Amino acid sequence: MEKLSALKEKTKAKVIEILGDTHFQSRIISIGITVGSEIEVIQNYKKQPVLMYCRNTTIAVNKKEADKIMMEIL
Repeated sequence: MEKLSALKEKTKAKVIEILGDTHFQSRIISIGITVGSEIEVIQNYKKQPVLMYCRNTTIAVNKKEADKIMMEIL
């Protein structure tokens, strides 16, 4: 299991767990990132948000939030 923030570009992975309080979890789920979702990292630069492709949508998540999303590399 790895944090979303640690994944490199073009990596495909599956969401295993979403950590954090209920407000954070519900916000992340509302934008389409749920446990079991498959994502592909499009861009992950040091001081910029993680850009990913999930459910036919491009989503940007900041680094703090990406640290709370646990992934399994496919």
